[in-house]
Parts: sequence; C-alpha cells; structure tokens
Amino acid sequence: MGLFDLFKKKDKTDVAPKVTPVKTSVPESEKKFYQPDSYYTDVVAEGTAFERRVITFEERKKTAVPSKRGLYPAEILLLEYCSKGTYPGPKNGYPGFWWFAYGIRDVGATLKSLEERGYIAWGSVRDAVGGFTVAQLKDLLTSQNMPATGKKADLVERVLSGVPDEALIAAGAQRKYILTETGRLELDENAYVPYMHSVPNKTTEDTGLGMTFNVWSINKLLGTGDKSAWRDVVDEQERKMNQETADRNAAFMHDLKRIAPDEYCKLRTQNQQIAAVQKAREQYDIDKDLSGYIDFWEMVWANGGLKFEGAGWHFELPDLYIKAKRYDDALAFVKRLKVEKPTYAYKADTYIKKIEEMKAKLQRKGGQ
Repeated sequence: MGLFDLFKKKDKTDVAPKVTPVKTSVPESEKKFYQPDSYYTDVVAEGTAFERRVITFEERKKTAVPSKRGLYPAEILLLEYCSKGTYPGPKNGYPGFWWFAYGIRDVGATLKSLEERGYIAWGSVRDAVGGFTVAQLKDLLTSQNMPATGKKADLVERVLSGVPDEALIAAGAQRKYILTETGRLELDENAYVPYMHSVPNKTTEDTGLGMTFNVWSINKLLGTGDKSAWRDVVDEQERKMNQETADRNAAFMHDLKRIAPDEYCKLRTQNQQIAAVQKAREQYDIDKDLSGYIDFWEMVWANGGLKFEGAGWHFELPDLYIKAKRYDDALAFVKRLKVEKPTYAYKADTYIKKIEEMKAKLQRKGGQ
C-alpha cells in the first residue's frame, strides 16, 4: 500500500464487523484501575486505512520467542513497571497499551503469574515511601515532630528511619511488587524490551507502509541466543526503516508535485518547518540556551504559528515559559491556544490549572 492509499475510503466489502468489547476476567474490585469495559475493543481504528485487530497475549506467545527463562516481552515489560514500585494498582490506573499493544486485558492476573513463578514478590510498606511526593513526606515528618527540610532523598531517609509503619499506612502507603533476584536478572538480560517500548518511532504491524519496527519484531530477530548486542540489532533495523521511510516519502512528494502542485507546496512548507523546529530542539539540548530557544519559538508564533499538528510541539513554548518561571506569559499563550485550537482545549485547561497553581506557590514564597 502506498501513501496515497491511506486517503482512500475503504470499500464496504472490506469493512470488518462492528467492534465489540472484549470479555474480561478483571475482578470488580480491580476495575477502578482500568478504563470502562467498552474501551477495550478487539479492533482499532475500524473502517480506516489504519484498522487492525488487537492480538491477544496468548496469540503472541505462538509466534514470539521466549527468553531463556520462558518469559515473553509483555511479561518482561511488566517487570520493568514493577521495578518502579507502582504496581499493582498504579495511581492513574493501568495504561491502555497493556491491551492494545501487548494483548493483556487482566494485568493483575499476569502479575500474579509472575509472582507465582518467582519473578516478583510483595514489598513492605516502607518500599512505597520513595513514591511519596515531597509534600507527603514533609507532612509525615511534621506529624512525627521530625525536621521536614531538605531534598527529597533526605526526607525519604528520615521517614524510613523514624516514621512507624502504622503512620505510613495511614498516609496511604501500600505494599507494591518488587523484583526478586531472578526478576532483576531477567530484566537486565532483556533490556531491549523497555527500550523498544519507549522508542518514539516504533510501528504497529501490517501498516502496509514498510517494515515493522517494534518490540515484537526485535524479539524475533534476537531469538533465543545471547542478547548482549541487542542495541546493535535495534540500531541497524532503525537505520533501515528510516532509509525506507525517506525513500518512500521522496517518491510520494514526487508524485504529489505532479498530481496536486498546490498541496505539494503546502506539505513542503510543513516539512521545512518540522525540520526547523527539530533542529532548534537539538541545538537547545546541546547548548541549553533557554532564552535563545524561547526567542525561536516566539518567532514561530509571531509568523503564523505551526503549520502542522501535534500537541507536544504546540505546548513547547508554554513549557519553556514555565521553565523560565514566566508564568504570566505561559498563561496568556495557553489561553490563546485554547481559543485558536479547540482540539487542544482539554490539555490547555490542564496547563492553565497547573500554571495558576505555580503562580500561587511562587507568590506565597514572596515572589512576583
């Protein structure tokens, strides 16, 4: 399938049956950590060129390559999340990717299986202290008549040394899973899994637009052998994919210039701006010149704003204002963006609330 095919409507004969919510074994007591059942469908982007069926974890196991201890990528990624001290029952619930990318509907059941096989174990309430906010730590220390000043690491150490378990539980500390020695070894030996989960340009399967680049494709390439050189394999696959994408995009632009010259000029302008903002970001990452980077973005918005979509880039300037503690500028920009780009209204409201809280906090400290 070529790029132009993405814009063609699907023939009715090609449309899959209406999507239906998948059956679940999630206990009622655990459902608060998930989206409503209707969210978990068996088909994604139904009726579009991007339509695909969700592949369940049981199906994945038939084609994926297990580690030498018998774990599959989805299970190894769960070890990564357990290592952060937030599972089970994370504060913001289980992300949808567990189902849509890894085919796991009941995360709790898979965690229980990992526990039974010796990869994770229950930690103590004291293991949860590191997940407390600075404000929570200070409240705990104050309640015990202990000093509440210093960096977070100092506060954590003080809480662990002087606050009893009962007070921790009362403050909301909950036992979470921690990795066993076997779990730590498994995660270390399969470091490609969390890396591929987070890599920004990973793909889904069967896009019709070239090679697949995700944790499942790398899993098959690495096989059952030594994975110490996994990064070399990943980098080579990424290089091939980027070259393939560049060649395909060049062919697309060539055809577009011939078929729709006006659209070609518009898209070329977008591509030029994308390249410019990416270059500016790369330069900022190197020189950390916040003032200069803000000047660049102010120039972008003074000259018509962004010519492409993307929430991350649209909120880049307010993020920079916040970093520079220019809260009034950040607030003014986000309010303007909310009006001009209603698509981002929800995120804008979140920013407005956050910025106003930061302003109030600064004022309480005697700032401007």
